[in-house]
Amino acid sequence: MEEYSKTFFYAFNNLPESERKAIWAIYAVCRMIDDSIDEYEDPERLKAIREDLDAIYTGQSEIKQFKSDAHVMRAFGDTLQFYSVPQHAFVTLMDYVEQDLTMTTLPTDQALYAYCYGVAGTIGELLTPVLAEPQYRETADTVGIELGKALQITNILRDVGEDYKNNRVYLSAERLEKYQVDLKEVFHKGVTQNYIDLWESYARDADDMYEHALNNLHYFYPKARPIIELAAEAYREILPVVRKQKYSLHKRAYVNRLKKGRIYRRVMKNYK
Repeated sequence: MEEYSKTFFYAFNNLPESERKAIWAIYAVCRMIDDSIDEYEDPERLKAIREDLDAIYTGQSEIKQFKSDAHVMRAFGDTLQFYSVPQHAFVTLMDYVEQDLTMTTLPTDQALYAYCYGVAGTIGELLTPVLAEPQYRETADTVGIELGKALQITNILRDVGEDYKNNRVYLSAERLEKYQVDLKEVFHKGVTQNYIDLWESYARDADDMYEHALNNLHYFYPKARPIIELAAEAYREILPVVRKQKYSLHKRAYVNRLKKGRIYRRVMKNYK
C-alpha cells in the first residue's frame, strides 16, 4: 500500500481538492487497517478501527470518542458526507487482513481470487465513488475491483520467495498440483520449467485484469483516468522485471525510480 502511494502521489495531485482530500482520507483508513496486522500484528488495533468505522456509518461518531486515529476518522467522516463509500468493502478488507495472521496456504484459485478481492479489490471499490462518473458507478466498481486484484496478483508473483520464507504460500494448492510444482524444492534447488509455466499462468490472469481496466477508463472522471492508468502500467512493469531476474525466489523485483518516471511521463503526456 505504501509503494502504491509513492508511485501515484503526483497523479493524485491533479485531482480537484475535494476529490483529493477524499482519496487520501480513504487511503489513510486503508493504511491503518493494513498496518494494524501487517506491521503491528495487533487484532485489538483492528478492532478499534472496526468500532470507529461502525460509529461513523451508524451516525454515532459525534457522541463517541474514537479509539483509533481521531484525525483520520474525522477526515473520513467528512468524506462520507459527500461520497457513498461502501461500508461492506471496509468490513471485507478488515476480515481478510485479519485472516493474514493465521493463513498459510490457499487451497484453490477461487480462494486465492477471493483473497485478492478481500485485500485489494476492496480498495478499488472504496475509491470508485470518488473517481467514477455517477451514472457508470456499477460498471466502474467492477473495473476498480479487477484492477485491485491484478495489483495483488502482481505482488504475490513478486514476493513468492519472501512469502515462502514467512511460511505463507499464496499460489493456490490447486494450481501448484496442476503444474506439478513443489515450492519447497524450487526455493531450495532453483527454478524449474514447471514453476515458470505456473508463474506465467498467473501473470496472464493479471494481464487480463490490467487490460480490462485500461479498456474501461471512460467510466471514470477525465482527471481520474491517468491515475488508474498509472496504477496499471507501473505495477504491471513488475512482471517483466521478475522475468529478467529469471523468476528467482531470492531476489526482490522492483521498478526503479527512472523507469517509474518514464511511465509517469508517458502516461501523463496522453492527458495534456
